[in-house]
Amino acid sequence: MSYNNYINLTNLLDKPIYRIMPISRFLQLLEDEVLTLVKPKKWDDPFENALLNCEIETSDGEVISFAAKDSVYGQCWTFHRETDAMWRIYSHEKDGIRVRTTPRKLLTALRKAEPKNHSLNCFIGKVSYLSKSNLLSKLQSINLLNPNGAGVAESLLYKRTAFSHENEVRLIYSGKDDACTSDIFQFPIEPNKLFDRLLFDPRMDDNLRMAYELAIEEYGCKVEIRRSTLYDAPTGLRFKIP
Repeated sequence: MSYNNYINLTNLLDKPIYRIMPISRFLQLLEDEVLTLVKPKKWDDPFENALLNCEIETSDGEVISFAAKDSVYGQCWTFHRETDAMWRIYSHEKDGIRVRTTPRKLLTALRKAEPKNHSLNCFIGKVSYLSKSNLLSKLQSINLLNPNGAGVAESLLYKRTAFSHENEVRLIYSGKDDACTSDIFQFPIEPNKLFDRLLFDPRMDDNLRMAYELAIEEYGCKVEIRRSTLYDAPTGLRFKIP
């Protein structure tokens, strides 16, 4: 595979990455055995997809839009194992589960779903965080028309420093310009191969968690399951009175 398919990920291909989702969505994932990517316009930051949405002026002065802007999909992951903010943002009903994989496994799964054109359509990259002025300058330097397809993917891998706490990794798929009418793109996965650990929200009721564990096993998922201990009180502390 061309190095351009892994962007800003030197020596990080096998480092764990994480994603938190509601347990209902994870159970649906196990039932359907698909991973879902969305168009960047669904993301909250107004700077997302900014370059793809901008107007393009041709050499003869004609102003056109970039056709590929409606055929790009992404999914966000993070290098953070877990934080209080992550559980509260992505599991605000205390019903979340964190899945773990690696950039290599994730891109391999996407490539398998796109066997013929994966070198042009399938990418994964680490997000870089820049000041607003540097971000605009960087975006303007990207060659969206690069024939290897990396320019389109790279345009989605820069954010403002206000979002640096996310420490994001993004899986990106570029489809055919005239065949992407849906806001989502799904591709088949093998959960037991893609994921290597599951972690339940530390605030979830124990009885509910055990019921979900049984449901996961019934789907044939053999991935290791744990419960986060982020909020567990310390044990073994003893103070001596002199």
